[in-house]
Order: sequence, then C-alpha cells, then structure tokens
Amino acid sequence: MADRQTQIVNFYESTISGSILASAATSFTVSSAPTTNGTTVINATIGTPDTWFYLVIDPDNSGAREVIVVKASASTSFTTVLRDVEGRYGGTPPNHQVGTTVRMSVVHQQIEDVNDRIDAVKVTADGAIQTSLLQDDDSFASPAATKVASSESIKAYTDAQIAGAAGVSLGLVLALS
Repeated sequence: MADRQTQIVNFYESTISGSILASAATSFTVSSAPTTNGTTVINATIGTPDTWFYLVIDPDNSGAREVIVVKASASTSFTTVLRDVEGRYGGTPPNHQVGTTVRMSVVHQQIEDVNDRIDAVKVTADGAIQTSLLQDDDSFASPAATKVASSESIKAYTDAQIAGAAGVSLGLVLALS
C-alpha cells in the first residue's frame, strides 16, 4: 500500500532549468514551482505520510515522455526524484534538455495511490471498532465528544436511572400511604 498523500494541482507546467541525464539524475530544477493557487508552493516530502507528486517530462513527445515521482522538493528544486516509474525505458530513462516541458497530469499511479489509501481505510472500517474510540463510563460523568459510549455503559447507566426512578416512586408511594 502506498503510505503517501499524492498531491495534485491544476494546470502546473514548467520547463527544466538544467539538463537531466539518463539514469544518473535523481534531482533537477525547473523554472517555476508547482503552486496551489499561483502563489502557494507545494513541496514533496518524505515523512509520515509522504506527500509526493507525479510529473510528466516531455509530455507531448511520445518517444521521450517520462513519468516521474518527486519525493522531496523545495520550490523549484526537486531533490529526490524516482525516474521512469512506468518502466517504459527499462531502467535507462532518456536525457532531457534545458527548456523541456514538465507538466503535472493525472497518471495511473496517482489513482492507484488513492485507491490504496481508500482500501486501507475500508479494511479498518470493516473490522472491529477500535477500543480506543469507545467511552466506557457507566455514570457518564466524563463525556467525550470524540468517542462513542459502549453498549455496556449505556445499559449500566440506564439500569441505574431506572433503579433510581423506581426508588423515588416507591418512596412517594410509602410517603402517601
């Protein structure tokens, strides 16, 4: 499963600022950084979870098109890049020259990443409720807005309320007699 949040922005396109040589290059720079709104730069990070993004180098050239994943970046500097993620070039991706277009496009790998994350949540949701999400407090003296009461706590609280109400009713009947 992909433990990453794949980032995507609308209409990102830039050009390479320095040549990218075949398989040796794992970093390069571009003329403009990917942004969410034209000003807020997105960066790829390696962490928990990873926040990566996919780019296509030379997207309009079927003979040199290459899908890459950027794992770490700072503005226009892409520092940890995995090349040829499709395996199209058998481990020896093509050279790319200064001025070559780099575009963010939706690629198969992004959809696969999203599906992996959904599947992981579904597996958790299909399984038993995590006990850390339960509030086990028979008197409900410590409410928690982010937890659900256990059925045992609900029953114990209800039984106590009924017993208390029955005691009051019995006391009223005896007092009135």
